[in-house]
Amino acid sequence: MIINKIQDNFYSYTFPPRKDDKFGYNIYAIIDGKSALIIDTGFKKHIKGVEEDLKTKEITIKRVIISHFHLDHILGLKEIKPQEIIGSEDYEKTLNIYVDSDKHHLFTPNTKVEKAMKLKFGDFNLDIRKFPGHAQCSLLIEINKKYLHVGDELMYTNQGEDLLPFIDKSVIMRHISSLEKLKKYTHMIFLPSHGKIVKNKEKNENDINNRLSYLKAVDSKSEKISYEEAIKECNTEFHHSYWHDEIYKH
Repeated sequence: MIINKIQDNFYSYTFPPRKDDKFGYNIYAIIDGKSALIIDTGFKKHIKGVEEDLKTKEITIKRVIISHFHLDHILGLKEIKPQEIIGSEDYEKTLNIYVDSDKHHLFTPNTKVEKAMKLKFGDFNLDIRKFPGHAQCSLLIEINKKYLHVGDELMYTNQGEDLLPFIDKSVIMRHISSLEKLKKYTHMIFLPSHGKIVKNKEKNENDINNRLSYLKAVDSKSEKISYEEAIKECNTEFHHSYWHDEIYKH
């Protein structure tokens, strides 16, 4: 676990990839006195690491925002008992895919974002809005008009290398739409759930355009196209290129 101070009372906790993967995991923590708000929980071992570090400072996790309800973002909820869990009103559309109905209560948000909400936590003002793309239940989280938590809309390795978008072919247009909307925020510092923080406007623009180019190429043909053909107009090589084949399995 690597702890990075983003600014006073704002930290990222970065965890290494699992075996045979290239992408790590980020949990972000905002501090207000002895209380913490975190974005996502990762897997159990991830949130345990964050909680143990905060406890050494006598800080308790009070609030959790779930960027989207894929397992690597929510399973840590089994380990903590925050007063508030914030998530999209569409959370069940994702939970129904991955979690048995009798276990939904372990992950159900008690504050549901219907369209958008504002939240003040210590010195931080958060604007949280529904942003379906990578997942139907994705949220976009703006922090102090400076930082933007982009969830899995853009994914990287911990060294900042590009990861291939991973989305079912049937909903590619949803992800294309979210990436197009993300263009208006490229002046901000992007906080991904997986990978290195991006502080450069030109890089943000380039990274969005590369993913759009890939997804539009895949979507442009009814039959399967090769990975090489799909990235022909991209100026990057994506890690986890084998995800390309996964897109066509459903």
